[in-house]
Amino acid sequence: MTAIGVTGYLYYLGESTLSLISMIVFGKLIVFHFIMEYFDKKNLKQKNYQNIERIKQ
Repeated sequence: MTAIGVTGYLYYLGESTLSLISMIVFGKLIVFHFIMEYFDKKNLKQKNYQNIERIKQ
């Protein structure tokens, strides 16, 4: 929400170049966040499965 607010406010002020730069920077950060969350969930599922296998033996 903050990224949208900052980008929108810069665009409202007529700073289209700064608005575009902030959109690119915030966009990369948001994409990076979702990629890391995906890999964390994937890694957690693998670890839980390994722990279950150890308990069964």
